[in-house]
Amino acid sequence: MSSQPAATKRRMQQEGTGPDDEDQQQQRRRCLPEWMTLDKDSHTKTPVATEISGKIPKWLNGNLYRNGPGVFSVGNQKLEHLFDGLALVHRFLIYDGDVSYQSRILDTDTWTRSCKANRLVSSQFATYAYPDPCKSLFDKIMSYLLPINPNDMTDNTAVNVIKHGDKLYAVTDTTVLNEVDPETLKQTATVDLHDTVAVHMATAHPHFDTDGTMYNLGTSFNPMSAYSIVAIPPKHPDTPDEDVFQKAYQLTTIPSRFKMHVSYGHSFGMSAEYFVLLEQPLALNIVKLLTMNWRREGIASNFVKFPEEEILFHVIRRSDNQRLPVSFKADPGFCFHFINCYEEEEHLVVDLCCYEDVGIVEEFFLENLADKADIPPATFRRYVLPLNVTEADPEVNLVDMADSQATAHMVSPGVIHCSPDYITEDKTVIDLPRINYEQCNGKKYRYAYGISKQGKKQKLVKVDVEKREAAYWRETGQSPGEPIFVARPGASTEDDGVVVSAVLSELPDAPSFLVVLDAKTFQELGRATIPWGVKMAMSIHGSFIPDNNTGT
Repeated sequence: MSSQPAATKRRMQQEGTGPDDEDQQQQRRRCLPEWMTLDKDSHTKTPVATEISGKIPKWLNGNLYRNGPGVFSVGNQKLEHLFDGLALVHRFLIYDGDVSYQSRILDTDTWTRSCKANRLVSSQFATYAYPDPCKSLFDKIMSYLLPINPNDMTDNTAVNVIKHGDKLYAVTDTTVLNEVDPETLKQTATVDLHDTVAVHMATAHPHFDTDGTMYNLGTSFNPMSAYSIVAIPPKHPDTPDEDVFQKAYQLTTIPSRFKMHVSYGHSFGMSAEYFVLLEQPLALNIVKLLTMNWRREGIASNFVKFPEEEILFHVIRRSDNQRLPVSFKADPGFCFHFINCYEEEEHLVVDLCCYEDVGIVEEFFLENLADKADIPPATFRRYVLPLNVTEADPEVNLVDMADSQATAHMVSPGVIHCSPDYITEDKTVIDLPRINYEQCNGKKYRYAYGISKQGKKQKLVKVDVEKREAAYWRETGQSPGEPIFVARPGASTEDDGVVVSAVLSELPDAPSFLVVLDAKTFQELGRATIPWGVKMAMSIHGSFIPDNNTGT
């Protein structure tokens, strides 16, 4: 067996200097699901009618927008990681019990130039792109020599679709936001937060305040100001054409605890009174980052695991944007997604989907997804952070909330170690979590919805955090996506509404569909089946925009 690192071996194969593993690559590609083998003609630009079975509630009127990696090859070049896939935006048009479906490959600069060159021209998360053949010899040489060439940075935003003001944006964990036309799904403009604030990355999961302000976690490659909370103001009705992103500003900055490294974060928490950031033991090596072009590798090659380091919670007061002086720590692990945060009885409750494996990102290389089905799962963990504690006996559990199994001990002055409450006895497996955001974000809540997966079996889950119970929806051979809660107009309770999920069929004789569940009972109400011959790729995140428009 070769002793070469996997990234080096992949690079050599791309350059044609490594061993011929074409048979192995072909075998892996045969193992990939259909949604990983779509091409540039696989999208559905014009809405097509779906076949309705069961009953779609008449009140459910609007657009469900989804986003995810849709294309994993350009010309003969195969992309390497799930996070590399080029963006495909989906739209389900739901009105009066009927549903139509359309999709479009997002026509970013990366996509347009790659199609022209018939290969990838901007490096993605893990796949390195060689200099654009249209460049001059000097530009090609500089592409290798410059540490990071801004002109070669990808604008591929393949993770989420959000709304800010009256506009839709496709986003990912970079500073780029691509504005998307709500009807044609074409890209209409590009915004880069880096033009306004000193951050190099931002999460795909911003939060929104009641006044319309958007907040995000920005990461800088300067370890002295590694993490920032960035605010983007709402649009003012008197200046509808104003570019609010030009008014983005930083509320606070926090230095990295790691020397010459900055931690990776995909989301963050916001309660009524606090922002919560996780500094996790998976970090980008700044020196390696500055030399990745020389090494001809993607950004994934710069990650370093610190498996012995604890998770560090940074808690920031929203009233004065100051970090609490107490350090809250937890055992090593990794979290992509916060579920919710809220205050209760002088405690800050932080609910997360956590993996035991610090390096879980490595599991999403396509060769791993093809070779093994059992990706380690994330579990529902509730951490309870005691507030206003300055000193305490190390033996005393500082969590005194009723019915909580979480613990917190001041292990040294100013340092509190927290252990989670797993909510259910079977440690519910959950990721891609959603809640009733409008009613409950930053507040005490009862229900969370998500994906529960063990091995090849994927199902939808509803967690009742009060009763500590979980309910499931599953169907053999079907792979449901992120569930999105939509409240019924005039809803009187937290789960009065429906849950919608785009479901990928893994069966050769069954098409994909949109399923609509009663959020209370978690039973299927109806589904909208995609016509034969229409392909639907995987989507990761998205938004439901009610009333068939994108206005506020």
